[in-house]
Amino acid sequence: WCTTGLGFLEHHLFAYRHDIVDKMRKQKICFIRHGVAKHNLRDPKTNQSPNLEDPSFFDPPLVYDGKQQALQAGERFKIWWKTTQLGEQIELVIASPLTRCIQTSMIAFQPGDCYASNDGGVSKEPRRICTELVREAYGMHYPDKRRNKSILQKYWPGLELDSRMTEADEAWSSTSRESITQLQRRISLFLDYVAKLPQTNIVVVSHGVFIEVLLQAHCPEALPNGRRVYNCDTIIGDCLSENGVYKGLQGMQVLT
Repeated sequence: WCTTGLGFLEHHLFAYRHDIVDKMRKQKICFIRHGVAKHNLRDPKTNQSPNLEDPSFFDPPLVYDGKQQALQAGERFKIWWKTTQLGEQIELVIASPLTRCIQTSMIAFQPGDCYASNDGGVSKEPRRICTELVREAYGMHYPDKRRNKSILQKYWPGLELDSRMTEADEAWSSTSRESITQLQRRISLFLDYVAKLPQTNIVVVSHGVFIEVLLQAHCPEALPNGRRVYNCDTIIGDCLSENGVYKGLQGMQVLT
């Protein structure tokens, strides 16, 4: 009787949990790591990794191969989207303020890819915003130091910069680095931010450490056996919330 009773209870708890999840708001969310940039390459002569504390690696742009990766990632994503999310449109692209992520977001989702019609139909172009909430762990490493806000505004006029962003990068320090605990807090703030957004179909272009720490904490099954997040990897799933409060990630999977 005890075994049967336990099985009966587990069945109803399982059904209850799924009923709760079904009633939650679901936002489709896609995380893309930026393409290869200068600081991701080993020295061709010595095969040594670059010294990230070298100022010459300040906010590096994508290299040629990184731009090709971004283009391919965008095409791969759009093919998947059109065949699985029928009639839905990407409403929002969120990018880190570091150049390699902005470039990746612009190349993967190029203006003009989503023309509605030639007679004034409703635009299907996604809104594009830039927030420091999704930047890489910062401090000491020059590739993770962003450019001044006025420079970003000048070069990327179609990108909405977070109003809270200061002119200079006040968070970055040459003597200390953001800890994993601090990064986890920032990730929680970002997920709370997403839960309050009106958009339901969202792409986030960010960084390897940021995405790995996020998934390890909120959906570890997305990275089995210690899998890393490589340049232009694309991970898609659902962000669950209730009354604007973040509840969890569900069904996150790497797009291949």
